Amino acid sequence: MYRKLRKKRAAAAVLTAALLVGTVNWNNAIIHAASQQNASPYAAAAAVAEAASALNIVAVGDSLTAGYEHGMTESAVPYGYVDRVYEQALYHGRVSIQNFGMLGLKSVGLSAWLNAAAQGNAITAEEAQNNLSSYPRASATIAKTAALKTAIEGANLVIMTIGGNDFTPIIEEVRQNPLTTEQLAARFDDVLAAYETSLQASLRSIIAINPKARIVISDQYLPVPKPSAVNKAVTEEQYAVLLGGVAKLRNAVETLAATLRNEGVAIDTVNISEPFAGKELQYTDIIKGDIHPKQAGYQVMGRAFAETIWGEYREPAVLAAGEPLRVIINGKQLSGGNKPVLKNNTTFLPMRDIANAMNASLQWDGKTQTATIKAGNKEVAFRIGAKSMKVNGQELPLAMPAYLEKSGQTSVTYLPLAALSKGLGYQVEYRKTITTVFINK
Repeated sequence: MYRKLRKKRAAAAVLTAALLVGTVNWNNAIIHAASQQNASPYAAAAAVAEAASALNIVAVGDSLTAGYEHGMTESAVPYGYVDRVYEQALYHGRVSIQNFGMLGLKSVGLSAWLNAAAQGNAITAEEAQNNLSSYPRASATIAKTAALKTAIEGANLVIMTIGGNDFTPIIEEVRQNPLTTEQLAARFDDVLAAYETSLQASLRSIIAINPKARIVISDQYLPVPKPSAVNKAVTEEQYAVLLGGVAKLRNAVETLAATLRNEGVAIDTVNISEPFAGKELQYTDIIKGDIHPKQAGYQVMGRAFAETIWGEYREPAVLAAGEPLRVIINGKQLSGGNKPVLKNNTTFLPMRDIANAMNASLQWDGKTQTATIKAGNKEVAFRIGAKSMKVNGQELPLAMPAYLEKSGQTSVTYLPLAALSKGLGYQVEYRKTITTVFINK
């Protein structure tokens, strides 16, 4: 399968790097996020965040949505813009996320897939798009059409990127057959017209499945660096035409969004073309033969999506000396005189700090050395050293028991954070990527 991919020089994901370094090297390439997410931290969040108040996010689109990065293997876990949107969502409350990003997907393929979902029909990868089945996991993902429909039906928010695979073959055409600026502009306009038709069809299929979901879609960045003495992939004139084409694409996406907003659809556009302009080598791996974003590029995309969705992007606070991780409870970072403690992969917090942060009541029985936390209709009790806890009177096993930490004449009771939070019915999500535990009611 990977040998086939290495031969697909005109395939969307290959792109411009061929113009810069000659032959594209796919290495072990290609993961797919949708199947990986089920085995990632997303799975726990999805299982917990079924309450009506949860934000349910569905991501659809191409390899940017999947989170592909240069040199990835199938076993790698992505950390793309979708993952960053998920982290930002956790600052705002309960959240679940499902990622249906797919390598090699073009706008026509996405349109066919979403139309099949809206109609309740099955579809194969080849029926959706020519040669799509040659991409890893494409056939398995397309087969999840029913799951895609169910996910969109329950979504509050749909995020998407699509289009890179539509336009990048133009760059290969420039390399193979030098085009005049007029020919290049005409070629771009032809592809743009087809893209607009497919994009509108995709959006209307999402709306047909769930007219109440908010849709947030990005434009496309130009995967060609500005010409220089060492970079002669395109001429100055061709570069100017391509820059103008990206501007046309952005205008087309915004115009379509405005049309849908006038029909009462909640839809917003994300501008990633401008932040990437002039920084293509900094934000992508073009020089290595791959136009996909580096981590720096996915960070820019995640920020742009978050600022569009929530009007802000929250940077994790700097960890204090000796502090193993951050704890965010209902959007606020836990503060107090005592730091979190990490023991045997279990996070412990002082009982009074966490009770205060959760607005929960706390009772301490000195005789039995039992701490009881109450929040809503949940009551969780921990006895120091016990290998079980009680949730509304029911005995449940503990991996690590509560303990007392003595310092001079005083003692501090530490409770296992995840066990307490889940006992109270909270969502608990640890994001290793930003060394942060999120607790949401």
